[in-house]
Amino acid sequence: MTFYTKHLRGLLQRAGAEPTPENKDLLDRAVREVLDMQHADAPDVWEKVKKIMFENSNAKEKKEFEDSVVRLMVKYLITG
Repeated sequence: MTFYTKHLRGLLQRAGAEPTPENKDLLDRAVREVLDMQHADAPDVWEKVKKIMFENSNAKEKKEFEDSVVRLMVKYLITG
């Protein structure tokens, strides 16, 4: 589990998932896939997430990121 997933609880909730360690791992997997950063270090992923989610004034980009992560989370929760 990576440290930054605690900041993304809202995305877990939108996907209908509890904040369990397993679901946080799935969230990390979804975030990395959306960002195409599957092999990046967690601090690098967090920097990108932070810019999109918390520092970005582009609401459309933020919404697209969030929606993409939630869709993947739902897929992962269903298929494993």
